[in-house]
Amino acid sequence: MNLSLYVDEQTCLHRLDGRIKILCLFGLFALTLIFSDPVYLLGLTGGVLTLVLWARSFSNLKKIWILLALLLVYNVVLWPFFVEGSIPFFTIGGLTIMQEGVLHGMGMGLRLNAMLISGIVLLSTTAIEEFAESSNRLGVPQSLGFCVSLAFRWVPNLLGSIGAVIQAQRSRGLDLQSKSLFGKIRQYPALVVPLIGHTLRQTNLLAMALESKGFGPGQKRQPLFVSKMKGCDFVALLTIVVLVVTSLWMRSHGYGNI
Repeated sequence: MNLSLYVDEQTCLHRLDGRIKILCLFGLFALTLIFSDPVYLLGLTGGVLTLVLWARSFSNLKKIWILLALLLVYNVVLWPFFVEGSIPFFTIGGLTIMQEGVLHGMGMGLRLNAMLISGIVLLSTTAIEEFAESSNRLGVPQSLGFCVSLAFRWVPNLLGSIGAVIQAQRSRGLDLQSKSLFGKIRQYPALVVPLIGHTLRQTNLLAMALESKGFGPGQKRQPLFVSKMKGCDFVALLTIVVLVVTSLWMRSHGYGNI
């Protein structure tokens, strides 16, 4: 079971230097934080969705579409209760919801969605090895870059182990279809205990493997490959810089704010 988000395709986004992709991700985050008007954020979200189609990573987006919808709905429902305004939108049971609160909630939901989709594009177009090497070349300490890349590897492996444990226990006759709360609680030890044991064994094997290879915080590591900047990388970097500068100019002149 392959739970990695990386999509092995030969697109322009895949061929970009890893450093440029990380910097562009931060640039997209900056764009979402500059604007608060949902109209502008809707356009930005549409642009990020275009990157998803360009990277051919729509399959990864389908995995989290429920999360994206819930983020938007929760923000639209909750933020009007915390944001004051002057233009009434509608009244429910004597409680007046202001238009500014609804717009702010829509903007926050679209902002979070754009950030999440941008992260999906990065993970879909960047292998774990490339991400670790690029983050190190951007100045991130090797130990921290290794921890982040290890988390990207460990979470899919852990999820795969959960599926393996469930299938193994089902083959032994464990009934996982109980509808009562007490029945579900009784089934947890049969799933959690083997998973904890498997995780501890894998952690011990990983520690021994790292020790045998001389890994340590003070050791200098030689990367497996070193990427080089190409013309398309400079074009992508220039594009995101122009977008951020233009957005800052627009915000300073009153555009994109509720």
